[in-house]
Amino acid sequence: MRKFELYNPIRMIFGVGEFERLGELASEYGKKPLVVFGGEFAREAGLVDRAVELLKAADMDPVVFEGVEPNARLGTCRRGARIASENECDMVIGIGGGSVMDASKVIAFGFYDPDGIWKHIAHWEPDYEEFEEALPIVLVSTLAATGSEGDGGAVITNEETKDKVGVFGEALFPRVSIIDPELTLTVPTDYTRDGAVDMSIHVLESYFNGDQTAKFSDRCTEGFFAEVIEALEAVMDDPEDIEARSQLSWLGAISLQGFINQPRGGPFPLHAMEHPLSGYFDISHGRGLALLLPRWLKYVSREKPDKIIQFGDRVFTMELESHHPFEAADKVIGRFIEWLEDIGAWFFMDSLGIPNDPVIFRKMAEDVVRMYGKDGYLGGLKPLSVDDIVAIYEMCVRTGAPEDKAFGEERSKKKAALDEEGEEIVEIVEEVIELGEGEELPEGLEKEGYSIVEEIPEDDRAD
Repeated sequence: MRKFELYNPIRMIFGVGEFERLGELASEYGKKPLVVFGGEFAREAGLVDRAVELLKAADMDPVVFEGVEPNARLGTCRRGARIASENECDMVIGIGGGSVMDASKVIAFGFYDPDGIWKHIAHWEPDYEEFEEALPIVLVSTLAATGSEGDGGAVITNEETKDKVGVFGEALFPRVSIIDPELTLTVPTDYTRDGAVDMSIHVLESYFNGDQTAKFSDRCTEGFFAEVIEALEAVMDDPEDIEARSQLSWLGAISLQGFINQPRGGPFPLHAMEHPLSGYFDISHGRGLALLLPRWLKYVSREKPDKIIQFGDRVFTMELESHHPFEAADKVIGRFIEWLEDIGAWFFMDSLGIPNDPVIFRKMAEDVVRMYGKDGYLGGLKPLSVDDIVAIYEMCVRTGAPEDKAFGEERSKKKAALDEEGEEIVEIVEEVIELGEGEELPEGLEKEGYSIVEEIPEDDRAD
């Protein structure tokens, strides 16, 4: 059993209705918080106004910062840090899902140097410096998923380079985290599902890649995943099942606290391989993990099939003794796929909007090794080279999907882009309009902006 240290100073407040204690709890750490939110949903749900009321009732002077996007951007964190600095804030409160909580942590240390945030994250760059301090952090989780409310890390996307990478430090542990399952009742089922996949893989990565002698950690992981399956099924049957929502909220909160994965440890190759997918294509992190999990397991299964077989036996109660180890491992992976299909999370690259593009697959694989690798390999049950990672990405392509080499400059023009001030969003959309014979384009549209892509013979046209 390996040596390890376990450090987690977070005060966690769990329970239905505990959000109402926000002012009481936060006022212990400052008087002028920057309060960070995501998109319009928080305001439409009344969460912004309620948070401000609670904080003002505790004699605090909140400064609201809204607009953190999924896969939180470096530019957004810089703007938040500048606003916190300009308003002389003395703490940061993050209210939202994983991206909001991660952005809040980065803003907390970015407060001391808003323009230098990236040099404290990009550990492979020559000017990298570890950050030394951060404002006190208080978090309120509104989605059971990432576990950011329970750890000292954050993941941020550099929208210019497409690098999505984590930053860690003791100063990023929140002083208080409030986990109120009632706040998750309005979360759509697909986001709940994505979160359940995310929290599961937080413990499964260590399970498959870590020290094989950590038997108690293994039992914790197996029980954790079994509870995720049960709670997610209940929520999908009844989205207002507060008991099941509570179970998922607690499982998500503890998924990265450390005690489940210690002393087993282990690298996180799935997270590393997923980060470029969401960095380049802005997909849900949970969906990217669901895409990769069964393919990665298949690719590495011949290295140590016994652990996969153990999981199938203990969690899926499969009878595998009579099978060859490789065959048994394949059956367990097949059972994983069945679960993903059952919850609507069995994906291919194209179903997530990712083109079958060998050029970008290799670019993403090189990014993975650059950011997360060592000596040219990504660690794990089977160390992965760039070619190995490309092969796993290719396994995620739907059979028959056309090869797409158009990623480059033309594809990037079609993605949303910010202007120099980071304000105006410009999006180029390809629109297809079906016209009958002799019909003209709708008023206001110029013929020069359109081209004929297919003429359908009259005999083949639908009635």
